[in-house]
Amino acid sequence: MATRNEAKTKQELRQAMAAKRDSLAPAVRQRRSEEACARAADWLSAARAGSVMLYIGFRSELDTRPLITSCWARGIEVIVPRSIPADRSMELFRLRSWEELAAGAYGILEPDPAIAAPWAEGRLPDIVITPGLAFDRSGGRLGYGGGYYDRLRARLDESEYSGTTLWVGLCYDIQLVSEVPMEDHDARLHGLITETGFYAAV
Repeated sequence: MATRNEAKTKQELRQAMAAKRDSLAPAVRQRRSEEACARAADWLSAARAGSVMLYIGFRSELDTRPLITSCWARGIEVIVPRSIPADRSMELFRLRSWEELAAGAYGILEPDPAIAAPWAEGRLPDIVITPGLAFDRSGGRLGYGGGYYDRLRARLDESEYSGTTLWVGLCYDIQLVSEVPMEDHDARLHGLITETGFYAAV
């Protein structure tokens, strides 16, 4: 469990990084999003990924729509989560068109369970691409504090095929920091993609 000082440090970093990301002009965000998505698409193809879980960008987050479009064109299955606030868990759905999305609990576009097909329980995505506020080159990630991705990772790790999924961050270069404050139980990412390329965790 995080100490009070550690929690304060994380919250201060969240606020600082959110403000830094928000400061990017919309045109700059879009250009850098397109560049990062092109890098990610090429990396996914090189990694021979058959499926990838992606988030739908919200507010000043990196826009993942170009990457989703590219995955569809390359025959890579796209999985998008739906947040369940009651227990802060996520349900996974296969996304086949933009029409399958609707505003979810936080106003973020998510799969509409009345239209989208559920992702088979027990079938692991080849790649999980995660959002976040800050990342470092050692696989550290600072999320938004809800623990949704931590719970999902713990759930997937219970599968008999655990360990086969690669967890990768996707962000702008300006979201990189020298070190993300991590606790002993925090899982690290396997790599990071920005508009300048893919970086394996070291």
